[in-house]
Amino acid sequence: MKNIVLVILGIALLAFGGYRQFTGSGVSAADQARCEQLVREQNGDSAEALELLLPKCNDPGMVAMIDSRAAGENAQSAASRIAAANQGEVGGGMVNWLLIGAGLASLAFAASLRRRA
Repeated sequence: MKNIVLVILGIALLAFGGYRQFTGSGVSAADQARCEQLVREQNGDSAEALELLLPKCNDPGMVAMIDSRAAGENAQSAASRIAAANQGEVGGGMVNWLLIGAGLASLAFAASLRRRA
């Protein structure tokens, strides 16, 4: 019975952590749309810039950079905003990998208990 609980817990943690890590970008649809609109406004005459920048609007650091640029912030304020966005992304990634690791550890522990029995 203990093995079944550990296996179910491990699979659930692994699936939830994997889902959080590998789906979604951490940027809301509204933020991404605003970023794309600002990129078009700021670089509308350069097809190359649009091609390079638009796909990056799903990155929190890019959204922060574009918002800073649109607000006319100085370099230090922009850097602070970008750093805060990137730190949030790193923290979320760490939680996701912690969930994945806990799931793998639970499955490994269940397997070791099964071998002993």
